[in-house]
Amino acid sequence: MGGLALALRAPLLVAALPGVGNSDEPLNVSVGVRIASIGTLDAHSYRYPGLLYEVIAGVAAVFRAVGLHVSAHGAMRIENLGVAHTDSRALMVAIRLVGMAASLATCLLVWAAVRGVLKSHGLAERWGRIAATLAASTVAVSPLATANGAYATPDVYAGFAVALTLYGTTRVVRDARYGEIVCGFGVGLALGAKYLAAAVLPVLVAYLLSPGRRKELIKVAGIAAAVFVVTTPGVLMHPAAVLAGVEAEASHYQTGHVGAEGNAPAFYVSALFHDQPLLLDATGVAAVAVFRTNGLIRRTLIVAFAYAIPQFLLLATMTVRFDRNLVPLTPALAILAGIALPAVFPRRHRRVIAAITVTAAFLPLASSARLYPRLDEHSRIEAAAWVTQHIPRHEPVAVESYGPWLDPNRYHLVPLTFAADRPTVQARALILTQHAAGRFLDDPARHPEQAAAYRELMSRYRLAARFTAGSWIEVYVPR
Repeated sequence: MGGLALALRAPLLVAALPGVGNSDEPLNVSVGVRIASIGTLDAHSYRYPGLLYEVIAGVAAVFRAVGLHVSAHGAMRIENLGVAHTDSRALMVAIRLVGMAASLATCLLVWAAVRGVLKSHGLAERWGRIAATLAASTVAVSPLATANGAYATPDVYAGFAVALTLYGTTRVVRDARYGEIVCGFGVGLALGAKYLAAAVLPVLVAYLLSPGRRKELIKVAGIAAAVFVVTTPGVLMHPAAVLAGVEAEASHYQTGHVGAEGNAPAFYVSALFHDQPLLLDATGVAAVAVFRTNGLIRRTLIVAFAYAIPQFLLLATMTVRFDRNLVPLTPALAILAGIALPAVFPRRHRRVIAAITVTAAFLPLASSARLYPRLDEHSRIEAAAWVTQHIPRHEPVAVESYGPWLDPNRYHLVPLTFAADRPTVQARALILTQHAAGRFLDDPARHPEQAAAYRELMSRYRLAARFTAGSWIEVYVPR
C-alpha cells in the first residue's frame, strides 16, 4: 500500500518544472522563502496558518546551510495567477517531498487506526489486516490525495493532521496509552495547517464516550495550543493580522470565486464520487452500522462522524467550492469504510464483500496513474514555443491566468486574470486558457456577460494555434 502510494506520487514531484502552474504554490513558496531569507517569525500572510510556510522556510534554510543557493527572488517568479517559474528545481522538489511524506503518512495512519480498532474488537487477524489495507488504499489511490500530495499547499498537511487526530481518538476509545498526546498534536497541526477547528469535535466526542479519561482533555488542549503557537507564532505576535487573514479567507469563501461557486453540496458529492466512489458508498454503510453495532465499533464510527459530518456541512454552506477541500475529509471517510464494512456484513459473505470492495477501492487507480500528463501541462510548453517562433521580440503579448510562462525580457507581457475583464486589450498575441476562459465559455448561461465579452474579443482576433496536451491553451492573433 505504501509502495503504491509512493509510486503514484513520486513522478509528480517534477511535474511541469521549472514552470509552476498551481495557483497557490507560487505565493506559498514566496512567503516561506522570504521567512528564511529575513529570519523572521512573521509570515505577513495569514490566509493560511503557518505550518506550510515553516516547512518551506525550513527546507530553504537547510539548502543554504549545506551551501546550496536559494534566491529569494528566483525561487519563485510570478507572472500571473497560475503562471510562475522557478530557478531552483531542487528546492521545489525538496519542498514537495515533505508534502509527499505527509501524504504517505496519512495512508499509514488510516491503516493503523482501522487495524487497532478491529484488533481490539476481536476480528480475525487476517480480515483485520485486509480491512485496514483497503481503507488505507482508498487514500493511497485517490486522485485528489495523489495530486495534492505533490503540491506545496496546505491541504496535504491538513489531511495528515486529521488522520493523526482520528488515530489518537481511536487510542482514546480503545483506552490505549498516549491517546491524549496524539490527539493534542493532531488538533494543533490541523489548526496550524488550515484552521481546521472541526478537528476538535471528534476529540471531544471520544472523551465523552470514555468517561474515565475525561481529565486528559486539559492535557490535549495544552498540547494543541502549544503546537498551534509553534506552527503559527503570529497568533501571539500579530493576533490582529491572523484574525484579518482568517476573516479574509472566510469572506472569500462566502462571497464567491468566479468559476468555482454555486451548489456546493452537489459539487462535493459529485467530486467525491468521481474521486473515490467506495468512500461515498461506505459512508452510507457506516451510517447504518452506527445503529446495528455496539461497543468499540459504534464508538469509533460516532467519533469519525463527529468530524466528517460537521466538516462536510461547513464546506456545503460555502459559496466557493474547490475539490481540494475534500483532501482533509477523506481520511475520516476511509476510517469509516474500514471499520463499518467488516462489522456490518455477516461472516459468510465476507469473501464476496471483500472482492467487491477491492474492485471498488482500486477503480480510481487508472485516473491517478494518468495524473502526470495532466499536471505536467505540456500544452503550456508548446504554446510558449509557438509564441517564441511566431511573435517578434518586444511585442505585446496578453496572457490569461494559467497560461504559459514567457520570458519577460523578450516580450511586453500583459497579464490578464480573465481576458473578459479587458475586452478591448490590444496585443500581437492573445493567449486564452481552459482554466480561465474555459470556465465562462463552458457555461455561458451562468456567465452571460463574460461569455459576451469573449465573443467580442474573438471578433477582433482569430485562432492561430490550439494546444491540448493538458488543459487546452489557445493563441489568438489580430484579424
